[in-house]
Amino acid sequence: MAGPYFKAWRKHRLLTQEQVVNRLAVFDDDKLPMTTASLSRLENGKQPYSQRIVEALAEVYQCEAHELIGRDPGKEGEIIDLLSRLSDAHKRQARVIIEALLRDTA
Repeated sequence: MAGPYFKAWRKHRLLTQEQVVNRLAVFDDDKLPMTTASLSRLENGKQPYSQRIVEALAEVYQCEAHELIGRDPGKEGEIIDLLSRLSDAHKRQARVIIEALLRDTA
């Protein structure tokens, strides 16, 4: 399956369609899915999406907009999620540690 990964991210965050629609309602934007049926159509590729929809869903799913389009959270999982929440200084430290682990396995 190629992106967008709207459904995969929703499931990854353990949210129902109803919960997502309720969270989108807070944005008070009629261009966003307002029913579970419209969210389902988006998830199944039967309805086009806009940048606004991607940005709102990214906020709900606590990820970056580009991740909703190009990254299946089930395949890259927890490590990338953890790394994305680190400060820049901690990301540099994590990189050093990962590179050392990779050298040890070579």
